[in-house]
Amino acid sequence: MRTDAASVTIVGRAANQPALHGAGPSERVQFRVISTERRYDPGSGTWTDGDEYAVQVTCWRSLAGGVISTVRKGDPVVVLGRIVSRRYEKNGEPAWFTEVKADAVGLDVARLGGRMRRTDEQLRATDSMDSGAAGTGTGSGGPDADLRGVPVGDPPQDDDGPQPA
Repeated sequence: MRTDAASVTIVGRAANQPALHGAGPSERVQFRVISTERRYDPGSGTWTDGDEYAVQVTCWRSLAGGVISTVRKGDPVVVLGRIVSRRYEKNGEPAWFTEVKADAVGLDVARLGGRMRRTDEQLRATDSMDSGAAGTGTGSGGPDADLRGVPVGDPPQDDDGPQPA
């Protein structure tokens, strides 16, 4: 992550389905993230929604491929990146557009629910790796057998492609 920019971490939900934009070196994936503050009300003993913040997230290169194949509308996500604002004119008046240029996007597995599960084939491969030379593997009946969650589908490619301008 760059250190000469305003770094942010946003925990929220994907507000729309990630979409591919541009072509060639300017190819990118964009989606919106909505983060809602939760506050505890001691009077009622309940949690209530507070302020909301929504921002467009832009992903480049291999991150774009991973996001387009993994993130779906409504998924809980954690976004790390750099917040940037651009000035433009609309009807002769100055206006501002703010976005996050993502360095990392992950699914928040604590809030994801049951969508991410390993297939039987993935579990067998993991179990065989877990039971390596030391024989300390947990196997499929171990205490963490239900906690193994990974994205379904092919992993993103490592081809970073050209750097955006």
